[in-house]
Amino acid sequence: MGWITMSLRRAELQRSINDHTYEQLKLTRYLRQLSSFATAIGDGSITPNEIASFGSDLFGDALDFMGYSNEAAATIAQEQTDYYSTAYKDLTQQQYYNNPSIAAQAQLYYDENGNLDTSTMYNNFYDEALEEYAQNYFMPLLNEKQKEIENEQSELETLIASEEAELQQLKDNIKQKIQENTIQLA
Repeated sequence: MGWITMSLRRAELQRSINDHTYEQLKLTRYLRQLSSFATAIGDGSITPNEIASFGSDLFGDALDFMGYSNEAAATIAQEQTDYYSTAYKDLTQQQYYNNPSIAAQAQLYYDENGNLDTSTMYNNFYDEALEEYAQNYFMPLLNEKQKEIENEQSELETLIASEEAELQQLKDNIKQKIQENTIQLA
């Protein structure tokens, strides 16, 4: 291999290593943001301030989560509120006092005057539905994304190690040829 060819290959390898290292840094940053995102939605809700802190990589995902989770939770909460308000509204004194599990559940939704508090009921069901949506539907998607990124990082690490080994071998080869005086620097 001639001096020009070796020099060009050396420059190409160095550029490629730098590009792959930069890509790896971007993936690492994205994984940190993904972890923050998963932590933020762990309770099922996300705030506009949290969305703004994720950066452009996850901004769309955060907005999607916020929209879909709110819609799903509102639907589920309304259905459950309608069902339980009908069930608890018709409770008789005997049913209430003779069934401790029903009494404990119903007691959560009655105000101090003994009236059924459907707004508290709705809010509780809404919060539960948000958390369930995050855990059962969105977290698996985030976990899959995380695995894909980790696989991509692993591939980049292997590629970088291979290119660094080739670069080191090329540098040693150039050094040897210079010492043997088989190539001239001028």
